[in-house]
Amino acid sequence: MTLRWTKSAISALALAVASALPAQADVTIGYLAALSGAQADMTGEASLHAVRMAIEDFGGEVNGEKIEVLVADHLGKPDVGLGTAREWVDEKNVNLMFNVDNSAVALAVSDLIRDKNVTMMMGASNVKLINESCGPHQSMMLLDTSALARAVTLPQVEAGGDKWFFITVDYSLGHDLQAQATKAIEGAGGQVVGSVIHSPQTTDFSSFLLEAMNSGASNIGMATFGAWQNTISKQAQEFGVTASLSPFYLAITDIHSAGLDTLQNVTGTIQFYWDQNDDTRAFATRFQEGYSRPPTFTNAYAYEFTTHYLNAVKATGGTDADAIQTWLQDNPMPLINGATATIRPDGYTLRDVYSYRTKTPAESSGDWDFLEITGTVAADQIAPSLEDSACPLVTGG
Repeated sequence: MTLRWTKSAISALALAVASALPAQADVTIGYLAALSGAQADMTGEASLHAVRMAIEDFGGEVNGEKIEVLVADHLGKPDVGLGTAREWVDEKNVNLMFNVDNSAVALAVSDLIRDKNVTMMMGASNVKLINESCGPHQSMMLLDTSALARAVTLPQVEAGGDKWFFITVDYSLGHDLQAQATKAIEGAGGQVVGSVIHSPQTTDFSSFLLEAMNSGASNIGMATFGAWQNTISKQAQEFGVTASLSPFYLAITDIHSAGLDTLQNVTGTIQFYWDQNDDTRAFATRFQEGYSRPPTFTNAYAYEFTTHYLNAVKATGGTDADAIQTWLQDNPMPLINGATATIRPDGYTLRDVYSYRTKTPAESSGDWDFLEITGTVAADQIAPSLEDSACPLVTGG
């Protein structure tokens, strides 16, 4: 018997097969981040929660298409992060590479996606990422190291803190941050009187602190973060260090871990503080419905940038990286605190930051009430100049 297939039968069969297959996401976010190690508490699972909040606010889809999130830990290792990113790009059709909160990993992934139809929003801040390693589809969510260095050091040098000693983590980020801070300090008339490099395995900083005390430093610049920063602060208290501790990446999780009494009258700058105004407090309340604490500044920018990306997908009608990046740069990004930010052609995000001091235990009204916002540092006061940029997208090179 001859078997004849009609067009309607073939269509019905195709429909049946398609309906039997698992639904495929048309918007795929690859969340590549520090999910373990010293940095994990500040970003990690908490920033992933913020990403999912933004997706939930879109109803889990955009333009009628499902949004999927892939998750992986880069372990702070460029080869691990690059391997995951390559798999996601080549096999999972990822549209957005998100967080990438390690400078060495971000530099590797930046090279990978340069000619790919993939957007990257990165929580790394190495100055190379907006200069020679800038890319046509990438945005920097943090301040770059040069802007952060100026924001933290210049007010303190002007106030008399003109002798600096650095304790620096042996990561690309640490070395870059110390170099940018040194440039800012010396440009303002201060000096760097010494520095030490600590490995990721360091747990005892006592010899480093003694060296800092003997150097006559007025400020100890902590070009490090997370658990290392907390340990330095605790041990400085034990040794009676009188020099001002000057952290570059102080989050409320660090203060909670080290204890507010350990971090007294520390000053710095921050992109977001949960108790800044009614808008930030409302967001913090929502955030805590699914997480055990208020959001850090890194969690806040995870929500802000995810929302900005999804708005770009909605507005452009798809995930084409060229169209997305143009939209991201042409449209101001709403921030949780009611302000807005803009993304430049080199990927740098222009946004105001906020100066703070840590409260005394007596001033604190309770758990997580750690900071007093003391002023605003305008974005254009600290942003790197586009005239000095080495980014080919700016220079035309």
